[in-house]
Amino acid sequence: MKFTLKALGLSVVASASSLTFAEAPASPHSVSGNIGVLSSYNLRGITNVPENKDATIQGGLDYSHALGFYAGWWGSTLNYGSDNGSEFENDFYAGYKGTINDDLSYTLGATYYYYYDIGTSDANGFETMLGLTYKDVSFTMQTLLEDTIWGNTGDTYFKAVYSYPLPKDFSLDTALGLYAYKDTGDFISDSSESFGFRHFDIGLSKTLADTGLTANMNYTLGGYDRNDVKQKNKVVFGLKYGF
Repeated sequence: MKFTLKALGLSVVASASSLTFAEAPASPHSVSGNIGVLSSYNLRGITNVPENKDATIQGGLDYSHALGFYAGWWGSTLNYGSDNGSEFENDFYAGYKGTINDDLSYTLGATYYYYYDIGTSDANGFETMLGLTYKDVSFTMQTLLEDTIWGNTGDTYFKAVYSYPLPKDFSLDTALGLYAYKDTGDFISDSSESFGFRHFDIGLSKTLADTGLTANMNYTLGGYDRNDVKQKNKVVFGLKYGF
C-alpha cells in the first residue's frame, strides 16, 4: 500500500513538472525594427534631385500577425534646403499578406505619406499597394490616390525585385522600376510622358556575422522622370541594423 501511494505521488509530481515546463505556444504577434544610414536618399530612381543628397538616417518598425495582417512605420531624414535640416518623411502603412500556394503569395495594402516641417501639407497623400511574389521574385504596383506636389491621382509605380544568394553571406540584389503618369493634377499639369523606364538597380549586400548589421552597395542606372529628363547614374552605400 505504501509502495502504491508512493508511486502515485511520484506520478503526480512528474505530471505537474511536465505541465510546468511545457513549451509556451508561439505568439501570433511579431514586431521587428531597423535603423540605418545611407550615403544618399534617391526616391524611386530620382537621382538628379535627391530627397537627401547627404548622409541619410532611416528606420522603421513593423508589426505582423500570423493571420497575415501587418502594419508599420518607416521614416527618413530629408534635405530640402532648409536652415535647420528638420524635414522628415513618415510612411504609415497597413495591409494583408496571403498565400496562394508554396511558391506564390500576394499583398494588399495602403500607405499614407506624411512630410514633417517641409512648409506645406500638399506633399501628404495616400497610395494603394498591390503585390505578387513568386519564389524569389516580387512585383508591386503602387497607385497614388490624390494629387500631391510630387504626383497626380492615378500615377502608378511598378517595381520588380529579385535577390540571389551568393557565398559568404553575400546577396546580389536587383530592382526594375517603371512609371505610369497621369497628365494633369492640382499641382502638376505639364507631364510630357505617360509611361516610361524610371530606374534599374543592381547591388551587393552582406550580413555581418551575428551582429544584426547588413552592409550594401547599390548602383542605380537612371531612367527618365515624367518630363522625360534623364536621371544620372549613381552609387549609394548603406549600413542597416535589424532588431
